[in-house]
This record gives sequence, structure tokens and C-alpha cells, in this order.
Amino acid sequence: MVDLRARLLRSIREIPRPQWEALWPPLAEGYDFYLCQEEAGIPGFEFVYLALHDGEQPVLLAPLFGARFNMGLAMDDAWRARLARLQRHAPWLLLFDTLFCGSPTSEKGLVAIHPAWQRRPELFTAFDRALRQVAAERGAWMIVFKDFMDADLPTLAPMKTLGWFVGDGLPTAALDLPYDSLDAYLASLSTGARKNMKRKLKKSGDAVQIEAVQDIEHCVDEVHRLYMNVHDHGPMSFEVLTRQFFLNFGRGMREHALFFLYWLPQVEGQAGSGRRLVGFNLCLQFEDRLIDKYIGMDYAVSRELNLYFVSFLNNVRWCIENGRRTYMLSQGGYEVKERLGARLIPMRTMTRIRNPMINWVAQRLA
Repeated sequence: MVDLRARLLRSIREIPRPQWEALWPPLAEGYDFYLCQEEAGIPGFEFVYLALHDGEQPVLLAPLFGARFNMGLAMDDAWRARLARLQRHAPWLLLFDTLFCGSPTSEKGLVAIHPAWQRRPELFTAFDRALRQVAAERGAWMIVFKDFMDADLPTLAPMKTLGWFVGDGLPTAALDLPYDSLDAYLASLSTGARKNMKRKLKKSGDAVQIEAVQDIEHCVDEVHRLYMNVHDHGPMSFEVLTRQFFLNFGRGMREHALFFLYWLPQVEGQAGSGRRLVGFNLCLQFEDRLIDKYIGMDYAVSRELNLYFVSFLNNVRWCIENGRRTYMLSQGGYEVKERLGARLIPMRTMTRIRNPMINWVAQRLA
């Protein structure tokens, strides 16, 4: 009889790197990614790791985090705006303490399972039991597997027999780039989209200087200020990243982290000297892809400079020149991204509500 032992680890540092890497495939968002995230001091988030052991060896590793979840984030734009108005008068409305499996900042959610255990029902029974115990200890109203792809669902299918139900998350988007030049990419767009992009680039001209760096220690305060501009401009968000988050990725993920910095030269006669940072884009590079993570802009000039589109085309150009065949885009803005040639990739959630009666009803409505 197999006796699986569950361990809840307070830091990824408690997991020997060889044990982690023995279960996870090579990823841009691997051990160092989770370490950078964990040690960034993101307010309102508690990061822990669940390990199931058979003897001394882990056979399952799951990154978890606890946070208060606003259900508006799972709604479309119209309903999200309605809920935001209601929450001005009732801030507690549709806010739930939640235990998540995954990461608030990763491209997608992941659970690492040893191949020999992927079809053994006792593993999923133990996993379900351990998750419910962690959730109960933290007073979480529900448990959510966040941002899993369709390809992951067969592995997690046994959870559905234990009371879990599948829902739709916000899609992500990917732009395939089988082109040998930026002009070839532009030629693949519709006539209207191509003319619009060329017009925006012509208007921007060479006003912005673009710099690609791995570390932003010399300008981290400006980077964080620009990030907060975009964060505060949005209607609703999940996490608020810290200054330390960007420092960590520059220092701890030199192999994968790439910051594109957008500088505006100081106009002659203005106070001060040198140049001003008006935008940045944090990306991760890995194998044949570039993963777009976070962007920040100075709204005083970004619209005039068409900075979003300048940044987008800079990334497309970088991918083509560096042999990256896929540009992974962030969530949201789907209409524009599809117009620019991106395809949407469905993302799924898997949920269990701790109250059995509410969970039973939710299963049947899912």
C-alpha cells in the first residue's frame, strides 16, 4: 500500500533545485522565476508549495498562492465595469479568499507530476485532500487551478471525479512569425491594418530611442512608476507588482529576462539634461519564443508617440531577427491583437468550492 505524504513548503528554497528540475520540463518560468516572484513582496499574496512524497522523493509539486479574488476579473468588460461601480458602495461584494494553484504572474498554471504517477488515482485523491486541508487552514472559500491550457486538462481529469469543475479563463494570445523580415510580417496583415500600422510608425518617426537590457537597476524607480501608470489606468487588476519584482527579474533571470526601454531625448531648451524614460516592456525569452509580461508607459506622451504599437513592432522585429518564431502576448485587448494576426489560446480554470452544497450547484452550472 502506497503512503503518500503531503508537505507544505513556505519557500521554494526548501525544495532542492535537482528535485524541482527532475519533475518540471525546461521552462522560462521555472525555479528562478518562482523564486523571483516569491521574494518580490507582492502585497496581498502568500506563496507556498505543496509536495506529495513517496518515500523521500516528491512525485508531485504544485506552486500555490493565497489571495483575495475579485470575481469581476472573471467577467467580460461590461459586467466587470458594472461590478466595479457596485463595489464603490459595497467593497466586499464578490470578493473571496481563495487558494490558487499556479501563479499570478506566469504565462500559464502548472502542476508537476512524475510520469509514473500520472494515471494513479490515489495520487489525485491525496492531492485533493491536501489542497482542501491547506484551504481550510487559511479560511479560503474556494480553490482554483488558474490558467491551465487544454493540453493540461487530461492530466488533471481525475480531479473532476472528486468534485472539481472546469470553467473558462481569459484567453492568451500568440503571434506566429514565419517571416524573414518586418516588412514580410506587415505584408501578411489586412490592407487596413497594414496602412494603420505604417501611419502610426511614420507619425512616431525616430523620436524614441529603444534599448534592450537584462538589468534595470539604474532606472528601476522610473520602470516601476511607468508600470503603476498602466496598472492604475486599468479598470480592475489582480496583483500590484513591486519595485523589487522588476529588480529580481533583472538580477535573478539574466538568461531569460529582457527589458526593452523606450527613451525620449531631452528637447533642447527644456529644464534638465539627458533623456527621459517614457516606456518599458518586460519580456522573457526562451527557446523559440518571446513572452510578453508587463508594460509601462508615460501617458503624457505615449499616445502621441503610438508607443504601444512601436513596442509591439519592436518585439516582432526582435523575434524575427533573433529566430524566435512565436511571440506570446499578454491577456486582454483581443480585438486589436487578432487584427495584428494573433491567434487566441483558450485558458481554463478548475475549481472546488469548500461548501459542498454550493460546490454541487456550481458543478451543475459550469
